[in-house]
Amino acid sequence: METIPRTIPAPGVAPATSKTARPVPPRPRQYDARLARWMVTPLVDTRVTPNHLTTLRLIVGLACAWAFAQGGYAMANLGAVLLVVSNFIDHTDGELARVSGKTSRLGHFYDLASDAFVTVLLFGGIGMGVAAGAPGQYAVPLPLSASALGWMAGVAVALIFFLRMRIEERVGKAGTTQARVGGFETEDVLYLMPLVTLFDGTRGFLIAAAIGAPLFALLVIVDYVRAMRRPMPAEMSEGVQPSAAAPVAPPARTAFTADADIERALDAIDVDALTREFKSQDAFVYLETFLPDAVTQPLIAAARAVTPNVNRNYLPGHKQGGSVSRHTLDEHAPFVAELYRSPALMRFLERLAGEKLLPSPQDDPHAYALYYYTRPGDHIGWHYDTSYYKGRRYTLLLGVVDQSSCLLEYRLHTRNPGVPQVDGAVAYPPGALVFFDGDKLHHRITPLGENEERISLTFEYVTDPRMGAWQRFISNMKDAVAYFGFRQVFRQLLGRTKR
Repeated sequence: METIPRTIPAPGVAPATSKTARPVPPRPRQYDARLARWMVTPLVDTRVTPNHLTTLRLIVGLACAWAFAQGGYAMANLGAVLLVVSNFIDHTDGELARVSGKTSRLGHFYDLASDAFVTVLLFGGIGMGVAAGAPGQYAVPLPLSASALGWMAGVAVALIFFLRMRIEERVGKAGTTQARVGGFETEDVLYLMPLVTLFDGTRGFLIAAAIGAPLFALLVIVDYVRAMRRPMPAEMSEGVQPSAAAPVAPPARTAFTADADIERALDAIDVDALTREFKSQDAFVYLETFLPDAVTQPLIAAARAVTPNVNRNYLPGHKQGGSVSRHTLDEHAPFVAELYRSPALMRFLERLAGEKLLPSPQDDPHAYALYYYTRPGDHIGWHYDTSYYKGRRYTLLLGVVDQSSCLLEYRLHTRNPGVPQVDGAVAYPPGALVFFDGDKLHHRITPLGENEERISLTFEYVTDPRMGAWQRFISNMKDAVAYFGFRQVFRQLLGRTKR
């Protein structure tokens, strides 16, 4: 869905060469948007407006829906071609608005409404066409006609459009940014529709849409609830836009009582040498002694306090053990949350990483968590701490309790072609530190032996806290199944988290 922004963004805009020259907006990342901008640039100084292109997209989209609704192989292929044309034209109005400055709130709404109307009719038309090709038959083993499946998908899409528009009004355009891969967005899968119809897969596409669209609508509902709960800045709530010349200062961090202890511990560390080691080891470093006893002892007490809340998981061939998510720690062990946000600790980690680090979003159950190895055989197999965030995610492991023979085994440079792999293994006793880029370190925890116990603490920091709705769903499902259970993962979404 290409929308026309209400204002042309200022960051990254080249300065005008004269009083009348228009700023040149940044080059779009999507390939189709780049082509659209090249095509509409000659229209900048003409009478053609973005609304004209939106109307053309609407007409082609209606023709596309009509073609699909006729049924038959030939009409389905015609509809698919019209769909590609309509989807591409949808990018032209936004690009013309950006390069010409012909923006308006009415045009923005017209574009959104046209997108929603065309997409709903598209799915409805596909359903009608499939029903016309096989009258009296059900597309799925349920008493639902193909036409009903199409309109079901269409209604779900309409709900998605409406909620995304409300989210954008609340938190801005960044709140509805789609996932991008290789210069393509999620919606660009529609460019593949001619392949679907060419191989007579319209019926299968309809079934997939009837299942997938309502599921995605549920994810957008979760995003909508989250956005509505987010407090609006004071300037916006009063109807005043913050000035670019006077940016709003971020809120001050709350003082942490153990910061002085951490600062003293850092005084004994050659941070510059440690940073060089971190970089030479492909974003990995280990310190056997880091946290002072004044910090470690409260962590041990916190781990014992939340033991009744441990959720155990067993994934054959990969993982066995227990864990407690940040949501439970917020309620029963707030010391962990305070340590996670320690200014001294974060400054130290930023020096190692060489870039600004941010806390993971509040709805991420993995932001800080305790992991319990308490039964013989508890372990986790080889894996990466795969990040679904837009930026990088760094993992900090802190030893809490270690009365075991368990080791953290790791492999360095596994994703650096031409660089020899380096294998290693360490134990991290209470107060020890391991810090690494989660997407680079291949690692595992070896199995726990008889009459042994091991508890570790994990902190996750990110460089960009944004994550798409689908990626958030996958991440939450993984955390629910493999770590914390559905109750701990989704309790905040249900409004039960106190912190």
